Amino acid sequence: MPAPSDTARFRADDPDELVLASLACPLCLRTDEVLWGAAFDGDYDPSVECTCPHCDERWRVYLMPEQELRLGLMDVRHG
Repeated sequence: MPAPSDTARFRADDPDELVLASLACPLCLRTDEVLWGAAFDGDYDPSVECTCPHCDERWRVYLMPEQELRLGLMDVRHG
């Protein structure tokens, strides 16, 4: 069964909490434990691969270029 996918729903200037809420687990809706990282599989569309350690769910969230930049900056800042 293919992993579920979603589209990010945040603006580049939204607070970090809203950005992370856009990556929430589709099963348990947790945001605090979700692990995410850039998905490099040759697709043109930028996306992040997400994993929830609580319920062991994996999914992909597709991003607009400005959202990809925002997540990259968050990763560096909180890294």
